[in-house]
Amino acid sequence: MGFGNVKEELRQLAVDQGAAVMGVCRIEELAEKFVPEIKEAASKLPFAVSIGVALQRAVLETLDNRPNEIYKSHYRATNTQLDTITFLMAQRVSKWGYNALPIPASRLLPLHPDRGHLNHREIAFKAGLGWRGKNNLLVSPVYGSRLRLATLLTDLKLETDPVCDGDCGPCHACRKRCPVEAIGETAADFQLDKCREQVFRFSRENNLGQAICGLCLNCCPGDIARKHGLSRKN
Repeated sequence: MGFGNVKEELRQLAVDQGAAVMGVCRIEELAEKFVPEIKEAASKLPFAVSIGVALQRAVLETLDNRPNEIYKSHYRATNTQLDTITFLMAQRVSKWGYNALPIPASRLLPLHPDRGHLNHREIAFKAGLGWRGKNNLLVSPVYGSRLRLATLLTDLKLETDPVCDGDCGPCHACRKRCPVEAIGETAADFQLDKCREQVFRFSRENNLGQAICGLCLNCCPGDIARKHGLSRKN
């Protein structure tokens, strides 16, 4: 089986389990930022498979200036779905005689309360799933910022995807939605501290108990690329 065929088999498996998008990249230049728990294992797994599951717009439309219980439930269910997909993909890769390490979709580490094992967004950017939005999130040409992400690391040789050369253009919808003005004119202007403080503030309100926000997601259009004639690098 050629490496293009195994990639398509993995893509079909992911889609059958509810994934909206999948991309592949190499991780050598990113691996140094991985936490010690996975760094040694990741050094032997040069390929990353990035998958995204789309959040339901109807759920996001229930948000009124703050996250709520319906969004919290949907957020958790989506993360569980992502973890199931990467688990099944790892089993398939193992069946083919290769190694695979599924990375949890949203697992903050006790010693690093604002980070996970790796940055799923950086993997997704490099795997061609979208561009860096002004809101510091991945922006997909089709789904906007409504994607939750997970990653599978593997030593199975896979065809990599081209990086997306899109950007948000003149769109400022997310800036208008942010309650603490953390979003600037460009992705580089994003103020992470403001965003993080507001997310943890929301987690304490009404006993929500989950570090989430979601306010900038629903307003992010999914057809930016088509509007501005943006394309992918080949």
